[in-house]
Amino acid sequence: MFRLITIGISAVVCIGPTVSVANPATTPSGRLTGKTQISFGCPGPTTEPPSCNPWRPFAHARFSLAQRASRGDPIPGTRRAVASDARGRFVLRLPAGSYLITPLPQQNTHGGTPVIVHVRAGESTITFVRFEGFPQME
Repeated sequence: MFRLITIGISAVVCIGPTVSVANPATTPSGRLTGKTQISFGCPGPTTEPPSCNPWRPFAHARFSLAQRASRGDPIPGTRRAVASDARGRFVLRLPAGSYLITPLPQQNTHGGTPVIVHVRAGESTITFVRFEGFPQME
């Protein structure tokens, strides 16, 4: 009788790890990676083809991110503030879909032009979030 009980317990221990509970449905997601940049313009006119690249990394830049509905409007309750790191970079894991990125006013800038990005499941999307700095060089 003692042997039978031991075998029964062993069978339960061996079967237990192979049984799994079905995972709930997960939302397909992708990555949004990017850089925040700021421009104060180029110093003076030049006679050469565009030799000035006015865009510089913008550390700790803040922008808002909101998921967009199929008609293009931001989905209520999905807006959040995001900040880039000390090198002006960011990486976000997001549900697949369309997003509106809006550069926010902060020191040395009034913000910038909003950007629309599309995040695809299992893929990485790259974007630039650009801020117009002030004062501008002429």
